[in-house]
Amino acid sequence: MAYKLLKSLEVVAISVLFVILQNWANAKPQVPCYFIFGDSLSDNGNNNNLSTLAKVNYSPYGIDFPVGPTGRFSNGRTAVDFIAENLGFTSSMPPFAESQGENILNGVNYASGAAGIRDETGKHLTLYNTGARKFAVYGLSLIGCAPFAILEYGTNGSLCVDKLNNAAAHFNERLMPLVHQLNDDLPNAQFTYLGPAPDSTTFVTNGSCCKIGGGGGELCLKNSKPCSNRRRFIFWDGYHPTEAWNEKVAERAYSSESSLEANPFNIHKLAKL
Repeated sequence: MAYKLLKSLEVVAISVLFVILQNWANAKPQVPCYFIFGDSLSDNGNNNNLSTLAKVNYSPYGIDFPVGPTGRFSNGRTAVDFIAENLGFTSSMPPFAESQGENILNGVNYASGAAGIRDETGKHLTLYNTGARKFAVYGLSLIGCAPFAILEYGTNGSLCVDKLNNAAAHFNERLMPLVHQLNDDLPNAQFTYLGPAPDSTTFVTNGSCCKIGGGGGELCLKNSKPCSNRRRFIFWDGYHPTEAWNEKVAERAYSSESSLEANPFNIHKLAKL
């Protein structure tokens, strides 16, 4: 059971997503570059040509994306796509799998579906030694409320899988002090913790928009017909949010004044420092 719990945390969560930002005078975007490390919540095509079940370059994924399926685990844009837009970039950061040469100078998306938290994750902090100074580190969401988590574990009468949500809360409680410690330990670096929590009052919270059963059971079935009211659903498939919810999450990460959602500052303020 403990192994299954860890696997759920590994597959579902953003784990630790580093958004590396750096100021650059006179540039049109608020920052000169934007590098993304994460899992399927941010993957935009890195897994397409890998031998893995964790890839979604097929319909109905991308049904609301201008060019159709791209490898994004959603019906449209992800939260990091919206954040790139908020920062003033004219396009999303390209996936590492398609990046080469000078294309990497403005940023790259290294996120990969089913990526997890490993000891090597800390090595990303060596980016500090190459000039990165601004980091946004995301906590875990209420992963126990994902439709596939509920299907797999059951809720024992609760609305969600409490043990998963409790594990996520414990992770976040340990992560926030680490972020503050990094601010103290690394000269001129700015780290911030993000835990966006949009208002879900007007959203459908208890089901997925598409018919699941693909991948390991949590992904949309290929060529299945999704719901028509996609802007009302939080979950697109068994674990991943819809474009509408991703937009809300990005909005909170970028501009929230709540210390529970952005601590010590939101992305907008981080970019301006």
